[in-house]
Amino acid sequence: MTRRKRSRLSAAQKTEIWKRWKAGQTLHEIGRAFDKPHTTIHQFLLPSGGIRPATRRRSRLALTLAEREDISRGIARDHRFVR
Repeated sequence: MTRRKRSRLSAAQKTEIWKRWKAGQTLHEIGRAFDKPHTTIHQFLLPSGGIRPATRRRSRLALTLAEREDISRGIARDHRFVR
C-alpha cells in the first residue's frame, strides 16, 4: 500500500474554500479549482460539519506579550510583579 503525500492548504485557500462551499459549489468543483482531490476538501469541511467555525479570538483575560515580558523581567530580577 502506498502512502499519499499530505495535502496542506494555506490560509487563503481555506478562506476561498469556505466562500465556494457557501456559494453552493460541490466538493468536486472546489477540488478542481485548487487542483486537489475532492477528498481533501471533504476532510477539511468534515470536522465542522460543513459549517464555518467562528473566528478564534484571544480572551481579554489572557496576558499580552508585553505583560508576560514584564513578569519575566521581574522574576529574573527577583521582584514581585505589582500593578
